[in-house]
Amino acid sequence: MTALLRVDDDFVRDPFPRFDELRAQGPVHVLRTRDGARYWLVVGSEEIRSGLRDTRLSKDPDLLAAARVRQRCEHGVVDGPAAEAALRELTSFLRSFTYEVREVVKETLSGRHAARHAPRVAAIADELLDGLAAVSGPVDLVASYSMPFATRVSGSLLGVAPDELAEFGARVSAWLGSDSAEARATARRRVSALLDELIAARCGREADDVVSALVGKAGTAGRESLVRACLIFVMITVETVVSFLATAVHALLSHPEQLRLLRDEPERTGAAIDELLRFTGPHNVSAQRCATEDLELGGQHIAEGDLVVFALGAANHDAATYPDPHRLDLDRDATGHLAFGAGRHYCPGTHQARSALATGIAALLRRYPGLRLAVPAGEVSWVPSELLRSVRALPVHLAGG
Repeated sequence: MTALLRVDDDFVRDPFPRFDELRAQGPVHVLRTRDGARYWLVVGSEEIRSGLRDTRLSKDPDLLAAARVRQRCEHGVVDGPAAEAALRELTSFLRSFTYEVREVVKETLSGRHAARHAPRVAAIADELLDGLAAVSGPVDLVASYSMPFATRVSGSLLGVAPDELAEFGARVSAWLGSDSAEARATARRRVSALLDELIAARCGREADDVVSALVGKAGTAGRESLVRACLIFVMITVETVVSFLATAVHALLSHPEQLRLLRDEPERTGAAIDELLRFTGPHNVSAQRCATEDLELGGQHIAEGDLVVFALGAANHDAATYPDPHRLDLDRDATGHLAFGAGRHYCPGTHQARSALATGIAALLRRYPGLRLAVPAGEVSWVPSELLRSVRALPVHLAGG
C-alpha cells in the first residue's frame, strides 16, 4: 500500500493519530516523498522491533547514497553537479562514524561514566539557570536553556575544559542553529578547529572523555577522520538533548497533574524519563536503512537496495504494548520504549543521555517551581520535520503568575 506522510501542522504537533491510521491499514507501507524518494515505512510495533534488529537492514552511508540516487533517477529526477557533490560530501562525512567508533563511544559512555559525569552536568545546568534569574519577562526555553545545556554537555563529554564550554557551545549553536548555509559552514570550521586542537592535546595522554577514548583506539585513523567522527557525535547528542528536553518540559507543562508529581516528588525524575521518552521522544522515525538482500517484513517483500524507516513514535504509542498510549502517565513502566532505537544501532550514549536529561529537567523544576507556559499549549511552534519531534521555541514564564 502506497502512502504519503503529510508533514503538516497537525503532524508536527501530534504525529501519533496519523501513525494510528496507517497501522490500522497494515504494519508496513510504501512511502513516496515529493522529491521522488521511495521507501518502506514500518508502523507495526512487532515489525519495528524485529526490523531494528535485522542485520540485513544496513545504515552503511555508501549503500544509502547509492539507493537514493537510483530511486531519484528511476523517478526521472537527475541531480546536477552541485547536488552530486553535496551527496558525496555527506557520504564521506557519515562514513567517519564507523561501527568501531560507535563501540568506543558506547564503552566510554557507560552507566558508570554517567554517574561520574553527573556532577559536571549538574554544574552546567545550575550555571545556566543562575543566568536566567534576572529575567523578568517570558524566555524561550530552547534558546536560553535547552540548546546551551545540550552543547555544553556534549562538549564536556568530549573533554572540553569547563572554562571553554561556553565558547564551544556558542560555536556549536552557530553551526547547528543558523538558517544560513554560509554561516553554518563557517561555524562548522570553527568547531572543527577546536576539536582538532582537543584531539592533538589528547595524543599520548589518558583522560575520562570521548576524545581520549577515540584517540587511544584510533589506530591508523587520521586526524581529519577523528574530527568528523566528533562532529557527528556533537550533532547526535545535541539534537537528542535539545529536542527532548524542550518537548518533555512542554509535555509536563501541558499535563499539570503529572508535573505536580515531579514537583512534589523530585526523586521520581529518573524513572519518569522513560515515560517521557515514550510519550514524546526526540525522533518520530528512525534514520533510513538499506536492505542488503531480499527479505520479508510485515507481509511485504523488501527488495535488495530498498530503503526502510521505522516509525519509533508509532511503536511507542501502540495500544497493544502500552494501554491508553496517548496519555502521559509517570507511573507507567515504559522501560521497553524505542526512543533510542534497538539492535546494532541502538543509541550508544543511552546511559549518559538519560542521566543528563533527568538532571536538566530536575534542576529546572527545582530552581523555578513556578515555571509555566507563556502561550497556550496549542500555539507552541514545532519544527516541521517528519524525522524530529522538537519544538522550535518554547516561551515560558520562570515564575508563577
